[in-house]
Amino acid sequence: MKDTRGQNIIEYILLVVAVILVFLVLLNPQSGPVKKSVETTLNSTTQQLANITSNIRF
Repeated sequence: MKDTRGQNIIEYILLVVAVILVFLVLLNPQSGPVKKSVETTLNSTTQQLANITSNIRF
């Protein structure tokens, strides 16, 4: 019988490294897609607030 314990450990390590790399790419603070999505949401929200408050008359 083959001992596959060492192979399993290496596979798990590679899986963890791949997941960490995906998180680093997605959460890139300079140009990641998560940052762009958050900025778009914030800009849209502030624009809607500005539109609503500009319609308020005293």
